[in-house]
Amino acid sequence: MPGFHGPHAGWDRKYYGAAAAERLRRALMEPAPVIVHQDPDETSADVGLAGTASGILIGGNLAVLGRAVGWACPSFAGCILVIEAIDMFIGQIDATLTQLRRSGVLDGLRGVAVGQFIRSADSKRGKWSFVDVLNDHFRGWGVPVLGGLPIGHGPHPLTIPLGTEATLDTAARTLTIEPGVR
Repeated sequence: MPGFHGPHAGWDRKYYGAAAAERLRRALMEPAPVIVHQDPDETSADVGLAGTASGILIGGNLAVLGRAVGWACPSFAGCILVIEAIDMFIGQIDATLTQLRRSGVLDGLRGVAVGQFIRSADSKRGKWSFVDVLNDHFRGWGVPVLGGLPIGHGPHPLTIPLGTEATLDTAARTLTIEPGVR
């Protein structure tokens, strides 16, 4: 059964706005694919590896995924993993990605869709940024990666179905997700 990733119940009209409300309504009520376009202004836009992939879209907040390993985190075999984060430091991002990889849940992964990393380790001169950490991990995974997707905890968030078929296309800079309703 599909789920949805989007605004939470603590709705803030000013932060979320009418556009987010309309996208939420469409995702819940209209049986149409959701097409997410890369936003070059997103801080994760420089994360990527070329290619295309199709599979079931699964994932969400990176910290929550890390906490679920070992008790509620399923295998991501045949899936596209979507990740986003808020208030994570570089060490936490690195540790969580290492935990996911070493746990085996990433075996058979087909692609990664990278959303917003809000207040997550701003880059400092001479130091690694979260983009460096993500790219370092993803190079070893051997799957297409598309960053810069406006998915996560930023203002005016998108609502996307999880648990439905999706196609990641780095050349087109899109993530196309089958509807979560019929």
